[in-house]
Amino acid sequence: MRKKSKRDIMLETLYKKGIGYQTEEIVEEYASEDKGGELLKRKVTLKNVPPDVVALKAYLDMSKQMDEFDNLSDSELKAEKIRLLKLLKSMEDKNETDKSKSKGKM
Repeated sequence: MRKKSKRDIMLETLYKKGIGYQTEEIVEEYASEDKGGELLKRKVTLKNVPPDVVALKAYLDMSKQMDEFDNLSDSELKAEKIRLLKLLKSMEDKNETDKSKSKGKM
């Protein structure tokens, strides 16, 4: 049995929240420590959690992105990796330039 990735768990959670679900809420009331701390009451209620449109939209966006990269070949994935690394490097360089400019103005 394959262990689920964090991404798979997140997608399942977003989907569940997006379509709504039922959950049990348990409320227990205990006697004080002086009286033995025993369970006096236990109330179990079913709660309906309504569908969440924002979660559903996030689910659709994430699953669409996943499909987008699933269809790429190894060479296309490597090219995308290089493009993203260059983009990160340019953003880091820009941030360093902006920091040095702001220090010079003080």
